Amino acid sequence: MIKGTYLGGIFLAAILALAPAATMAAEGPVLNLPQLISMALKFSPEVKASKSEVNFAEEQKNEAHGYRYPQLDATAMGGVVPNARRPQVALAPPRIVYPDPSNRLHGVNVFGRLDVMITQPLYTFGKIAFREEAANRNIQVKKAGVDLKRGEVIFQVSEAYYGLTLAEQGKDAVKEARGYLSDTKSRIERLIAIRSPNARETDRYRLAVYEGSVDKFGAQAEEGSKVAYGALKALVGYAPGENFRVPPELPTPASAKSLDQYIRTALEMRPEFTQLKEGLVARQLLVDAAKADRYPTFFAAVAAALAGAPGRDTTRDPYINDIFNQTYAFPFVGAKWHLDFGITKAKINQARAELDQLKHTERTALMGIPVEVAQAHGKVQENYKGSIGLEKAYVNARRWLVTALSNFDMGIGKMEDIFNAFEKYGYTRGDYLTALYEYSLAMAKLDKATGAYRGSLPVEAVPVSQKKK
Repeated sequence: MIKGTYLGGIFLAAILALAPAATMAAEGPVLNLPQLISMALKFSPEVKASKSEVNFAEEQKNEAHGYRYPQLDATAMGGVVPNARRPQVALAPPRIVYPDPSNRLHGVNVFGRLDVMITQPLYTFGKIAFREEAANRNIQVKKAGVDLKRGEVIFQVSEAYYGLTLAEQGKDAVKEARGYLSDTKSRIERLIAIRSPNARETDRYRLAVYEGSVDKFGAQAEEGSKVAYGALKALVGYAPGENFRVPPELPTPASAKSLDQYIRTALEMRPEFTQLKEGLVARQLLVDAAKADRYPTFFAAVAAALAGAPGRDTTRDPYINDIFNQTYAFPFVGAKWHLDFGITKAKINQARAELDQLKHTERTALMGIPVEVAQAHGKVQENYKGSIGLEKAYVNARRWLVTALSNFDMGIGKMEDIFNAFEKYGYTRGDYLTALYEYSLAMAKLDKATGAYRGSLPVEAVPVSQKKK
């Protein structure tokens, strides 16, 4: 059975099934992968949303820090109040007379009052300090979350970029395959015309099968690339009418470092580990803050009031407190102590439970992330070694094809030799390009799995913790 359906464009079938291919625009600047990544990181709404979480966390810290400073509570009120005159002393018989007793109404008038309390915490047993530092650690958690989102964007751009380059190389291969097929078709037609025994009518049909396969894969490449190219443009923020191009070749594979080195890098650089490390400290601080709520808060304060009612006489009797007519301000110190029966204890236990949960999450990550790194590393090594062997295979298959064509022209070869060489060349070149693509994609996955991309972020995207001080 003839394997012509795989001939010429066989590699495109596997490539297009695996790669988000994209087509190169006829015009526009040539953009390499670092440039596209930089553009995508600037444009990405997901990265911007994660940065907003950092801003929110910073304001939470500012809120916690604000409790260190004085707080002012002011209450202003106004209304109506009964008129009142001062008591009078009657001489016969001697007695105190109240012109406007409280059980009678002698007209009403307005009054206004302002109460002010300024409180400054002195010592809180860590209630403020623990929560402020926990909020600071939460900022680091959110910043690592930004890097995590950046890693996802970088991988998406890398995947589309390598697919774009692969699609262009696939199109070149289809063009080359059509050239070989056209050349072979000319030979077949010439030989059949002179009734040569080296060509048969069935060779025409066999060649037509190959041509149909190449046309099929060429159409798949063209249409699939349009959709994926649009997706890549969306990632970097290009408008529909704007275009760009990419370098036409996939990266040359290089041997990867040892697995142990990559695992060590992951433990140091993965954003998730940064989040866990800072999160554990933050949770412990919240536990300590919940414990501190059991103790009193010492404070200094100033209380002041200003009240006046024009329809009421003012008395200077120190034992009479007229809330409608008074003015005072005095400093004092005090302690505020909240006691309850189970509420504070429950809050402490809740904070401990969240801390325990995060510890278990850390153990899970310590088990799972090395496995993820090992899988990505294995794919890199597999495709690196495979690409070396396949490069030799496809180069020699091409030589085989050229030699078969030359031998046929000299009359010492057969048409079957050309078909066999052409088929093997299609296989090996397709497998080689696929190996290059999968190697590049595996390296992108390995960078994401280890967090190594954090060390090569564009300048505008370098996390604060990574910048030189």
